[in-house]
Amino acid sequence: MVVIDASVLVADIRLEEPHHAEARTFLQRAASERWPIYVPAIVLPEIAAAISRGTGDPILARRFVAAVQRIPHYDILPVRKDLAELAADLAAEYRIRACDAVYVALAQQHGATLITLDHQQRERVPPSIFARSPAEALSELA
Repeated sequence: MVVIDASVLVADIRLEEPHHAEARTFLQRAASERWPIYVPAIVLPEIAAAISRGTGDPILARRFVAAVQRIPHYDILPVRKDLAELAADLAAEYRIRACDAVYVALAQQHGATLITLDHQQRERVPPSIFARSPAEALSELA
């Protein structure tokens, strides 16, 4: 099971992203093998903002958010108090940015691997959490 950061989803939709092919390949494999995927609900405004700001197209951003919500093997989880408190602790201890800490906390709660294109996020996770780029995760599965 994996937690997917918004950076991976955004790279998948935007062809001009440097890691587009890597994100696309990973997400296609996850879909074909129906891996359980967890994402915090904050993923929705994160991807909407990134796509709208990057393309200037709010309609495309809304369509992508709707598409993510329809993916059957994605479990979009609310940020409840326990998750927020854990994220706050991780943010303080490991100097992780706020929203990034929510993904890290979710991975910790579920014993999942965090898949992200955010190098700083990968470098700052606690030692108990596996954080990989999509390419790293795929190479480990090969």
